Amino acid sequence: MFKNYWRHGWRNLLKNKRSSLINIGGLSIGLATGIIILLWLHEEFTYDSFHQHRSGIYMVMTNQYHDGRWFTGDATPAPLAAKLQHDFPEIKYSSRHVYSGQQLLSTGQKSIYQQNMYADPDYFNIFTFPAVTGDPVAALRDPGAIILSESAAQRLYGNKDPIGQIIRHNNQHNLRVAAVIRDAPYNSSVKFDAVLPFRLYELENADWIDRWDNYRIGNYILLQPGSDLEAFNKKLRKAMQATAADTTSYLFAYPFTALRLHSGFKNGRPSGGRIEMIMLLGTIGFFILLIACINFMNLSTARAERRAKEVGVRKAMGASRTTIIFQFLVEAMITTFGALLLALLIVKLVLPGLNSISGKSLHLNFLHPGMWAGILLLVLFTSLVAGSYPAFFLSSFQPVKVLKGAVSAHRGNGLFRKSLVTLQFIISIFLIISTIVIYRQLQHGENRPVGYNQDDLLEIPLRGEMTGKYQLLREELLRIPEIAGVSAGTDDLLHFNGSTDGVNWPGKTADQNFPVNITWVKHNWVKTAGLQLASGRDFSEDYGSDSLGCLLNEAAVKKMGLKEPVVGTLLGSNPVIGVVKDFVSNNPYRAPAPLVVYMGTGPMNHIFVRLHKTEHPEKVLAKIEAAVKKNSPEFPFEFSFVKEAYQEMFTGMRSGGFMLNWTSGIAILISCLGLFGLSAYLAERRSKEIGIRKIMGAGVGRIWFMLAKEFLKPVFIAFVITVPLAVLAMGETLRGIDYRISLQWWMFAVAGILTALIALLTISYQGTKAARANPVKALQSE
Repeated sequence: MFKNYWRHGWRNLLKNKRSSLINIGGLSIGLATGIIILLWLHEEFTYDSFHQHRSGIYMVMTNQYHDGRWFTGDATPAPLAAKLQHDFPEIKYSSRHVYSGQQLLSTGQKSIYQQNMYADPDYFNIFTFPAVTGDPVAALRDPGAIILSESAAQRLYGNKDPIGQIIRHNNQHNLRVAAVIRDAPYNSSVKFDAVLPFRLYELENADWIDRWDNYRIGNYILLQPGSDLEAFNKKLRKAMQATAADTTSYLFAYPFTALRLHSGFKNGRPSGGRIEMIMLLGTIGFFILLIACINFMNLSTARAERRAKEVGVRKAMGASRTTIIFQFLVEAMITTFGALLLALLIVKLVLPGLNSISGKSLHLNFLHPGMWAGILLLVLFTSLVAGSYPAFFLSSFQPVKVLKGAVSAHRGNGLFRKSLVTLQFIISIFLIISTIVIYRQLQHGENRPVGYNQDDLLEIPLRGEMTGKYQLLREELLRIPEIAGVSAGTDDLLHFNGSTDGVNWPGKTADQNFPVNITWVKHNWVKTAGLQLASGRDFSEDYGSDSLGCLLNEAAVKKMGLKEPVVGTLLGSNPVIGVVKDFVSNNPYRAPAPLVVYMGTGPMNHIFVRLHKTEHPEKVLAKIEAAVKKNSPEFPFEFSFVKEAYQEMFTGMRSGGFMLNWTSGIAILISCLGLFGLSAYLAERRSKEIGIRKIMGAGVGRIWFMLAKEFLKPVFIAFVITVPLAVLAMGETLRGIDYRISLQWWMFAVAGILTALIALLTISYQGTKAARANPVKALQSE
């Protein structure tokens, strides 16, 4: 029986080639989108799944109360680790960690920058990073040891055994390779090339590492099996508030398995995060597939008159309604499987480009049973959704009425078809509006006034021994005539990562215990960076007392509630010598955070070089490189233009915008495929009416308009329904962004006009073709 269904379905597919091609084309694009999104979701939900103890791993996080809200962060004081191990028997292992970025590793004649991390010994008891050779836990107990990943060991030593070899770290320390571990898998949220003992980090930062008011350190813990998280957090909160005598902040343990997807917090409680993007992507994928299914329903029910007699004859010959339903579902399944083959080809062709844009590692693994299970469920869902309504609708025809030609009684399905077309365009218009709003928001952030002159501003990172050679480098650089100014800082201008709640000022109240970003700089920092002063002055060598002074940004002045004149106000023992106008850092869509800038007397991590305008910066860069190499020949020369580095901050956001543009385009394409098929069928069904109208004197334009308006009605209705929905959704999306655009009428008008134009272009071919047809051919059967 099934073989007969299959043969009959295949014949029907070949008989109606145009509608079959449209159905297969639309479903293949929908299925391809669904498969890509399934691969995307699978990667996201399997992140960090390789850790054996992942269900018991937690990150210690901080909630701080100020301005009437709780603010959540993942940085903790460094002394916390010892207290956790001593006072909390629920903790099996704990480990501090600090990501130190790119650092220089040298061996023999080879020097390369690698992504480094400092960690306590129990880091490798908590996380599962298998050792290739050596003992990683024992290695981190030795401040003179280093652990390499397999790829880092290969880059440094080739096929030579690295164990026992000496590596020069940042030209400061000689470290012995004590272990080699496997590279972190692609779906690991933690990635590094080398791990150094945290004891070494303590020695390098002895001036602040024991302070409880300095939040810079990440802290992971592994709880004992069966531990009660809620009870543990209550105990942790009580113990830490007693230790720090601070009621405006507390610590809590947050599941490591939730960190990637549920990292958003609102007023101290988990609220969204990456999961919102995943849900949005999944919802968009579902609606795109739904649009493709709607096309199938529309074209199938539109051809009801042609299939009505077939159904009537089959019922008259004894076929049951169940048999006919099954027949039509088999036809839908044949179409879907045909679309699946094309969809797999599309996915195979699209994935390399998509991975390149998104930074993902999506791939089709045909040997993975889970992938086939997901695809088969997708095909089954599509077949049932696409084929169910046509099957139940067509199988409901009564044979006596149908064979008498009374199929017109069933034309109420026209309203249902129009409703489905309207739904298609509701989805499409909503996606277009979302694309316009998000694109404008991205542009708004990219074009935001940054508050300082990024043009001709160069940043040179200082590594290892270079951090203590600032004065020598500055003198060498200022000898270059094309250089207008030189300064330095512990942070670059784009990110200020250090913060503290230990800053005091006159009139500070208990509820003002908020974190303040802090950084240290050298003389002429404001002038070199191109910042603007609201009052006061820059750090200058002309003033001997500047080593005690500090600068504030306007956000800090406002948040601290300082009154004019601010210059001269004491922050602890540091007098304010100037107020810098707010500038963009950390997040280009957030309001500037409070910032205190101190005069640095220790090593610096970044040199800022202000160039005179020149048409040939490469010549200046060659001179700068020579000056840097003269003082630090063992370090590779690195630099970046601040303006270009700032634009790179938007790379991930542009990828998200591209994904939305892509899905919106696909939704419109599939909708128009269905519209094309329906317009072709409508023109064919009304060919006699069109022929009579032409004979009666109707012109091509009038006939085209008659056909076009039937399809513009659903577009207009969809626009009216979508606009208030989009206003609510986009308004809610933008509400959480400090620096945001406002919704404007033209965004919605453009989406409506664009959709209408695309719909008109889609149906114009069939409408014009029908209007130009010879009326004699249409009427010759009469």
